[in-house]
Amino acid sequence: MNKLIMALLVSIMGFPSVHAEDTFGHWTTGKVSNDSGMYAATMNDSGAILGEYCYYSSKSCTWTLAVDSTCEKDHSYPVLANTDKGAAYFDIVCLGRQENGLYTFGFKNWKDLEGLLKSGMRIGIATPMQSDQFKVFRFLLDGLIDSTKSMEKPFLASINSKGWKRGEASNSTVTDTL
Repeated sequence: MNKLIMALLVSIMGFPSVHAEDTFGHWTTGKVSNDSGMYAATMNDSGAILGEYCYYSSKSCTWTLAVDSTCEKDHSYPVLANTDKGAAYFDIVCLGRQENGLYTFGFKNWKDLEGLLKSGMRIGIATPMQSDQFKVFRFLLDGLIDSTKSMEKPFLASINSKGWKRGEASNSTVTDTL
């Protein structure tokens, strides 16, 4: 995906403005424009975003999902993720509604998610809706490993990696995403 298009879409979707730097397959890396952090993310055809966001102030990284499904801030929701290599259950926390109406979620059990992401070529994340309905968000994973390595290396160097942590989704670790 073109870096300019990705940066424009990420900015429009309510994330802090970003500067796309490199593209790896369907994944793009860059810096948040207010220099508060870095990201490696992908966008699907319907405008949903899946990515790892790292922030200097909290010295933490977290996996987030920005979609058009509504949620109540600070509430946890179950999701099922399925790749061509396996499936797993995850809890996501609603981080809030963006100005454009999309909602951002943070993954609680990032380690399991990252393992699943790195093993597959594509992922579908199914979220339960009202009644007996599900909504599925699908993403291509080609370029994920190279993009996250490319983003994490300068991030860790810039914070001297002392005190660095992977963020379990909560308001304290991912408030910079809003």
